[in-house]
Amino acid sequence: MNQSLTLNIIDLIEDSLPNLVALDDLAEQCGYSRSYIQHQFKAETGFSISYYQRARNLSLAALRLAEGQQRVLDVAIEFGFESQEAFARAFRQFGATQPSRLLGQGTWAQRLHLERLDAEMLAQLKHCQTLPIRVSEQQASRWGCYVFTVDTCKRDVSVVIQSITDAFKRLQREACGKTLNYAQAQLFEFREHNQNATSTYPMSIAFPFTSDETIPDALLEVQLSACQLAEISLPSPNYIPIIFHHFYQRIFDEQQSYFGGLPAFWRFDETTGQLHHRCQIEPCHLVEADPMWGLFDENHFIELKGTYTAQSRYAIPHSKRAGTRRLSTLIGVLKDKIHDSLVCDIAFQMPVENTDQQYHYTIGNFCSQQESSEIGKSSYLIEGYYLITQWQGDNVYQLENELERFYIRLSQYSKYQYRAAPELFKQLTINQDSISFELLTPVEKRSASRQKSVWTVDL
Repeated sequence: MNQSLTLNIIDLIEDSLPNLVALDDLAEQCGYSRSYIQHQFKAETGFSISYYQRARNLSLAALRLAEGQQRVLDVAIEFGFESQEAFARAFRQFGATQPSRLLGQGTWAQRLHLERLDAEMLAQLKHCQTLPIRVSEQQASRWGCYVFTVDTCKRDVSVVIQSITDAFKRLQREACGKTLNYAQAQLFEFREHNQNATSTYPMSIAFPFTSDETIPDALLEVQLSACQLAEISLPSPNYIPIIFHHFYQRIFDEQQSYFGGLPAFWRFDETTGQLHHRCQIEPCHLVEADPMWGLFDENHFIELKGTYTAQSRYAIPHSKRAGTRRLSTLIGVLKDKIHDSLVCDIAFQMPVENTDQQYHYTIGNFCSQQESSEIGKSSYLIEGYYLITQWQGDNVYQLENELERFYIRLSQYSKYQYRAAPELFKQLTINQDSISFELLTPVEKRSASRQKSVWTVDL
């Protein structure tokens, strides 16, 4: 393969941005045919030339939006779009959100950013395309997780390694840390609401437990359902920043499967220096036929306006802040406060940049606009589009897994997407043998259809 040709194409593209170069012009300047340069570029990078140009241009546009100094229309014109509507359509296909959401959001822009490819990155990308993907069946499993937070929006390897090292040191100082089998430990990565807008993401040191073993209180219990896993072995941790797009695209193309959500598994082999990454996958036909899509009936999306009045405030403990996987911890805390049964409304706070607000919650009461009175010091407005779903079960861990599947379906849904706002567990009812609640999840419309892809299911 011709790396020098690929680097020459990249130079020509970068020198012209924000103007896009026609493929025929690139071919002429490189001295090769159009089909030849397209084939070579795809083989070296995994990207088409057209995709790379669009993604780089929109990456730079996202950074400009994040500066917060210009209108969306001005940015659209600067980056070569004839109208704000055309810019919005292209931006939604690139970043799965509206350009207005990026205004003043530097972290979000960095998360979306596609770096200019250089020789080192090309070598890594080319090698990643040759790495085998192994698919295996994972049986239902039970884990004790010591959760910690990594803060690096670009997955800087040195920051990730230091965060993991510090977490191991803290765990070893815990009373339970002296009894755990570290040879069995794996790293889990969890998901957060509004993940793109924050520089942090939750991870954990995870230990397998049998069904009759007691998990120490300092660890978060996670019970995972049986699933399919796709695994790739990276030559070193230095491949972390560039692996994700290509890995998930290969799963989609080669295995006809979607990314199946988090947690994902990481394991470092100290003997070989390899980093083994496993993630859940789901065959496309099973995802598209999932009964869970029934929760996304148009009648379940409503425009809500009301008042939530907080009576008491709490927070998920730091060692159990595993993103959206919070139901079992919440129920455990509430069960300790009741004798027979409890009925209440719970509001989790809005996830915003560089804060722990999403792990803070209040017990209180929600009143619709018709019922609400004037807003007091302990009250705030709940408004905008919400997806309303009903949940009930007798096993909190099964319910938690169902909620995780619901959240991944929402991220895949082509008509609506998650919106950063308070999320409500309304009429949460807990007794000795069952749990039920109405979940009010904030959403917003995707105002343009998107092509079927690794990320989105177009039903």
